[in-house]
Amino acid sequence: MNKTNNVAILILTGIAALTIAIGIGRFSYTPILPYMISELKLTTTDAGLIASSNYLGYLLGSLIPIFPQFPKNIRSIFIYSIFISIISLFAMGLTNTFEIFILIRFIHGVFSAFVLILGTSLIVSHVQKKGKIFLGTAHFSGVGLGMALSAIVVSYLGFLNFKWDELWFSIGILAIILSFQIIKFTPIQKAEVKYNLKSKHKTNLGFSLITISYGLYGFGYVAFGTFISTMSRLTPSLEKTEPFVWFVVGITGIPSVFFWNWFGSKIGNDIGLFLANLILGLGVLISVLINNEFGIFLSCILFGISFVPITSMCLLEGQKRFSGSFIVSTAILTFSFSIGQMIGPYLSGLLTDYYGSFFFSMMISGIVLIFGSLLMINPNRILNI
Repeated sequence: MNKTNNVAILILTGIAALTIAIGIGRFSYTPILPYMISELKLTTTDAGLIASSNYLGYLLGSLIPIFPQFPKNIRSIFIYSIFISIISLFAMGLTNTFEIFILIRFIHGVFSAFVLILGTSLIVSHVQKKGKIFLGTAHFSGVGLGMALSAIVVSYLGFLNFKWDELWFSIGILAIILSFQIIKFTPIQKAEVKYNLKSKHKTNLGFSLITISYGLYGFGYVAFGTFISTMSRLTPSLEKTEPFVWFVVGITGIPSVFFWNWFGSKIGNDIGLFLANLILGLGVLISVLINNEFGIFLSCILFGISFVPITSMCLLEGQKRFSGSFIVSTAILTFSFSIGQMIGPYLSGLLTDYYGSFFFSMMISGIVLIFGSLLMINPNRILNI
């Protein structure tokens, strides 16, 4: 098998992993949530807490791999994490207890972080070793693919009057189908990570700013990412858009990784991050400032084309500014991101229950994203340090 085919298989394996653990595992909660709220009588605060528990798990999962005691057999831990993520999907449909929902989503969060960090370390390093640095983060398109697939399954089965628990079982089956690629083609061992991303100035300031910005991104995107389907269902003028909004986000997110990686290579990765965060913030604001079907679909398109690639671009930009290993820089960035996305859903749920509207939570999120976009710019451009 030639080198090109090897790279394609690696990328497809990474796509399958992030489709299962993040696109489906994390974000299928968004289209299923309206059914859980209506059938289980959850409040938006309850829904926000369940989401936050997933992100708390993700936060802890992002830190564990950097400890020396963490097992060295990365491939095995990666595959085990995939299957625990899948099991958690079925588990969600086996209970209707709020506290157990929180526990299950917490467990999923831990192991989805393992999938992202360990999988990225495996896939990116092997792709880089084969001389295809440009394609190193192509597997992040799996996030958008998983969102689109889960939106299709949930919307179609919801139309057929499937209950909330049956929706969880259905996406669990979808995840199992996608897992066969991972078992067969995950690389045997971790290749040494040596990015050819040269930077003359690796300063604490540059890495600190992108770490803060990535945390603000986690806070800012998550209100929209958690509640957009619920907002569509509960807003009188938008009910008809509910089956489609998350699909639009996912389908526009699939090619966005490739575009932004290419665009960032032309104008500078940090400037690409600035623009992507800015567009994301505008998309979140538009969701409540233009309160009609055009506005909601425009916001979904802007959200989709910008939110998925920010993660892959941030991880590469962070490594560029960090004097240390890829796993450590990824863990630090993911920790900051997790803090933001853990706080975001709970605060958004509280604001929504208090005001009876998603307006304030989306406005705060959009403003935070726009502010955070400024911190993505490498300070070396201004300070020349």
